[in-house]
Amino acid sequence: MKNLYPLIAFLFFNIITSQEVMHINFDDVNPDVTFESWNNSSTFSLTTNPMPDPVNASNNVGQLTAGSDEGGNFDSNIGIGVMNPLNVFTSPFDLTSLDYFKMKIYALEEVTVTFHIENSPDWGNFLESTASISASELNQWVELTFDFEGANNIFMNNIVIKVSGPDWNVGDFLFFDEIIGPELYSTPAFIYTPEDGANEISVGSVLDIETNDKFYDPGAVTITDFSNKVALRIGDENGPDVAFAASIINDSKITITPDEDLDFLTTYWFGAIDNTMYHSNGSFVTGVGASFTTKEAVSGNINVMLIDYETPETSIPFESWGSAGFAQTPNPAPDDVNPSSSVGQFTHPGGVWSSTIETSPELEVIDFAETPYWNVKVWADKPINIVFKLQNNQNWWENSEFTYPLTSDETNQWVQLSFNFSNVTANNYNRIQMWFDGDLEGGSEVGDVYYFDDIEKSNVPPPAVVVFTPENGSTNVLQYSQLSIISNFAFVNMDGSDIENPVDVLELKENDSSGSPVPFYATISENNNMFTIVPVDVLSTGGTYWFGVQDGSVKFDENQQSVSGINSTFTVTNTQMPEMDIYEDFDGNSQCIVVESLGDPAGMYVLNAPDPTGVNNNVIQWTKGPSWGGWERVHFQLNSPFDGTLDDVFSFRVFSPVTTGIRFKLADAADDWEQTGNYETGSDSFPDPLIVVENQWQTFYLNVSNLADGVNFDHLFIFIGRGDGEPGVGSTFYIDDLMGPALQASASLVDMDLDNIVLYPNPANDKLYFKNITEEKSIIFFDLNGRIIKKLKTNEQNIDVSNFKTGLYFIEINGQIKKFIKR
Repeated sequence: MKNLYPLIAFLFFNIITSQEVMHINFDDVNPDVTFESWNNSSTFSLTTNPMPDPVNASNNVGQLTAGSDEGGNFDSNIGIGVMNPLNVFTSPFDLTSLDYFKMKIYALEEVTVTFHIENSPDWGNFLESTASISASELNQWVELTFDFEGANNIFMNNIVIKVSGPDWNVGDFLFFDEIIGPELYSTPAFIYTPEDGANEISVGSVLDIETNDKFYDPGAVTITDFSNKVALRIGDENGPDVAFAASIINDSKITITPDEDLDFLTTYWFGAIDNTMYHSNGSFVTGVGASFTTKEAVSGNINVMLIDYETPETSIPFESWGSAGFAQTPNPAPDDVNPSSSVGQFTHPGGVWSSTIETSPELEVIDFAETPYWNVKVWADKPINIVFKLQNNQNWWENSEFTYPLTSDETNQWVQLSFNFSNVTANNYNRIQMWFDGDLEGGSEVGDVYYFDDIEKSNVPPPAVVVFTPENGSTNVLQYSQLSIISNFAFVNMDGSDIENPVDVLELKENDSSGSPVPFYATISENNNMFTIVPVDVLSTGGTYWFGVQDGSVKFDENQQSVSGINSTFTVTNTQMPEMDIYEDFDGNSQCIVVESLGDPAGMYVLNAPDPTGVNNNVIQWTKGPSWGGWERVHFQLNSPFDGTLDDVFSFRVFSPVTTGIRFKLADAADDWEQTGNYETGSDSFPDPLIVVENQWQTFYLNVSNLADGVNFDHLFIFIGRGDGEPGVGSTFYIDDLMGPALQASASLVDMDLDNIVLYPNPANDKLYFKNITEEKSIIFFDLNGRIIKKLKTNEQNIDVSNFKTGLYFIEINGQIKKFIKR
């Protein structure tokens, strides 16, 4: 019997250690692996073992040396990570097989080592564990263990090593070796939302199936049609089908959105239909699915007070993200709206979007199908913008927010704000975040305080509120203004269906409701609560206009009440439209040194392309690519900065196959990291314009009157589709007639004092001809970087340019600068 114990111990030891996998030892396991720092600060080198001993007798080890970035900044949080990790770790680490890593360290000083595992390329998805080297463990090899107990992440496929310590600084170094951890996944893994077997699930949930591999059609083709590929069924996978829509992100995350809310207290199955999709290795997707049960219905009104600072249960604290201050404090001004004795106080840290406050600890996960309406009371001594945001902790980028512009009439008193989150389908929000004057539109300074109280969630809709832009009775409205009608409720057709063509339910007229109709384009927001109206032509100077929703044509979705009396009147300014210079019309009028597409790689573009409507007109054609997170752009560099002392209005036209947003930016350099000054749309005071009509030209006017007169901006950028969350990637757009204030005087090479010299044809294929100059000509051709391409003197009236590469060139002719395009 005694002989059995050593055998059991041996088997147990081998079961445990057999799960440990050597990933890197610099000798025979990934001997050529190298590490790098993303900002070129800390460095890695392969070196010989400085002190072989019984703990580590390896020949080769890695050396990490602390360093600073190009600006001389030292940051121990940067570390070094495996270069080209997908070639080293061919699939993610299976933390279900082993929940720790080991690494051997040889240190010359006391340090704390952070073992950071992350996803490549989504480095924002990471886990970390730390271990330390004490004074007694210096100058010897020590094996550290990094515990990831309880971690459930199927996407970790890279290793980053960070080092910190009381004396750790630039130039310090340590050695590391033998990184041991869990095995790599041998087959794809899956995450289900809701989890398999989950209960008490919201009837408004959307369902996700995510893999650390891929879901493909045959031939590794992205799936666009999910018919007979995924299913949502009552009971189990053999139950009745439930109608839904499906989409996919990055070929790895399938989202199933039921057409209607699910039934209460019902079990559902969702998953992939076997043998209809493929993994990246060509094998069929099989056995993928999960079941869950929805919660029981709650009858009657639901009003849950989360935070009122009157009881321990409702005194949830906020913590600062950044340096904003939070405190529970006596009510500074009790009144009928809020007679509470205690409230929350927000102390502004100064700076634009520099800091906020957020609830800590986490809230229970919010069920928006059950309590979509949120109320909060606020107090401020000045007009400010207040942002109320609900989000997930840790995935803070998964959020929904509202901004409320507190007016001067609402200052120095308590005001109850109500927010409608009924269109939110997320089922993982568990945190409140609040910003007071984050954009500094209210002029907040360091130490300014604002107050809030009585944060409540409810299923009782608040009264419908409608806001007009321009406000009713406004004067001095600009001729090119976009109009909007915004509600806290969603607009739907009288039969409850979505509004497909907003022009059919809106009106824009001269003078009043009886006036002559004014042609306009219109769109409705994705959540159906905002109409945007864009007049086809600029409005008449000094004219009065009326706009609104046709009575009885739509209803509010939340309370099912018919909409009537929703209209506003405004008067246009008497100031005439400003004079603008043409910067680029692609028909020979140009004051631009550079016109190009920017991205990595840049999207394809064609200068002097034909007008898509077929008229005799040239434009730029641009196909937007997927790089830079959907923020690719068209860049124009002017001959010299525009004159900021003149009328601050810019204009351009866009022909778009999709309705989407536009961002416009002015700057003093092409690349973001080289800019010392810029000004762009996207704020409450300078909002992004919207493309509201497909496959038609729409003219945009941007007023930058808030910009200082002394700026020297000569770079203009047009973004179409703001990020990859909006339509635009892969679409082809057309831009024309870029205009703005006259340029500042300049004597540089690129000033265009054209006089009477004419080049034709321009663009040219083979020959470039001259007009209005007959004497001997001294001609120099430059490329966009100022390099001389060709230099000659000639009496001829043409030059052969057939051997020039396609592109834009400058020509100096007897001291004058001209521009020509080689086709």
